Amino acid sequence: MENLLTDETKMFQQMIHRFCEKEIRPVAGDIDEKEEYPSEILAKLAEMGVGGIITPEQYGGSGLGWVGACIAMEELARVSAAVALAAGATSFYFAYPILEAGTEEQKEKYVTAAAYGEKTGTMAFMEANSGPDIAKIETTVEDKGDALVLKGSKMSVVNADNADDLLVFARMTTGGQPGDFVLVAVDSKSPGIVVRKIPKMGMNAVSTCEVDFNEVQVPKEALISSGEACLGLLTNALDRFRLVFGAVGLGILQGAFEEALAYSQARLAFGKPICAFQAVGFYLADMFKMSRIARNMIYQAAFKADHGQDISLDAQVAKLFASESCMWVADRALQVHGGYGFSVEYPISRYFREARLMEVGEGTSETLKETILQRLGLPT
Repeated sequence: MENLLTDETKMFQQMIHRFCEKEIRPVAGDIDEKEEYPSEILAKLAEMGVGGIITPEQYGGSGLGWVGACIAMEELARVSAAVALAAGATSFYFAYPILEAGTEEQKEKYVTAAAYGEKTGTMAFMEANSGPDIAKIETTVEDKGDALVLKGSKMSVVNADNADDLLVFARMTTGGQPGDFVLVAVDSKSPGIVVRKIPKMGMNAVSTCEVDFNEVQVPKEALISSGEACLGLLTNALDRFRLVFGAVGLGILQGAFEEALAYSQARLAFGKPICAFQAVGFYLADMFKMSRIARNMIYQAAFKADHGQDISLDAQVAKLFASESCMWVADRALQVHGGYGFSVEYPISRYFREARLMEVGEGTSETLKETILQRLGLPT
């Protein structure tokens, strides 16, 4: 991985690592337990350039690309995956599609504001009846002449209750029938929007929401993309979202490993630290192995993305390996803690709960394996 980092990204990694240790680690457990949105932390991260990490300097960003994005997500998730997701919702889910397809006016209005920490946003894509099947998207946009009217419902929208704007993926209706795909930017405070926060088992410092759109009036200038270009934009965006989500899994993996390593060195049994027992030592060796492999896969894909190469398969495979490795490591790290691992007084219980999302979010493991089978030309 080291040969993929420039001097600039190395400096950024060191800076954000220090910030995480000083500002986030001491409060990570509390904000999760209290379900406290980390607004002050996110404001400081914006000042450090995380809000515009993939955004070119001309739009107020730091322009560190997808390698920089993965560095940020790994380092943040190493201490708090919730903070990582809250930051990523604006930096990637919201900013990237507008960067790719928006007009200069839209980039200035949304992307530059996000880079400076003046706006937060997220994407509303998933629906209860669609899952990964884009063709079954039911949310619609109708052209009423002077405005667009948005109707439908979205699920699993990260940070919707704290977002200023929502990017909504829908279908344009023509004669009452769903037609082209569209992506529109919607002010979250618009009349007709209802946001419901969903209780979760982990990552409670950032919300996951259901969002209903009841005849929501959207200005026509808020249309970001439409037609075949919109479908291509979404596909391209999902590959990159899976990449950074894999980096979140890598961060959780690394954090859980560090907890297990430290505990195994401090905990004594039969007169020696438990890391000296082969059963525990082998767990630690496998954790280290998985972290190295996952890190190389994630950053190789990020490097390719920054150089304009196709990352579709690489991103999905990297996300799949990182997420499944993350869950295995968190489980074994909890086992190393023994009975203490089941106590919420130890951070490992939080890492374990965070890890469980990784095999579900941004494409379940089963969905990604189906994609791999298709790439191999096998029937699915």
